[in-house]
Amino acid sequence: MKALLIKAISTITGTSKSVIEFIIPILRDSANSLLKQLLPIALEVVSSLLTSDKSGDEKRRIAVDKIKDAATREGINVSNRAVNLAIELALAKLTDK
Repeated sequence: MKALLIKAISTITGTSKSVIEFIIPILRDSANSLLKQLLPIALEVVSSLLTSDKSGDEKRRIAVDKIKDAATREGINVSNRAVNLAIELALAKLTDK
């Protein structure tokens, strides 16, 4: 599966397989580090919104805003995708029984 993914990325981007094999671990480590910083923030925010009577869309919007604000205060530069992933992971952890 990994070899197939590397071949597909190489074909699509025109980048050599060896470059992709070098970059993938760096990207993985970077993503792991970012999520380790974001997840505690997301857990706190999502937990505070679980019992809210707001709609799911409203809760998500509030969560995104609060997580981005908290991350910015802590000097963490985040994308919407990273915040959304942190929200989903926090929600899964909090609602997994």
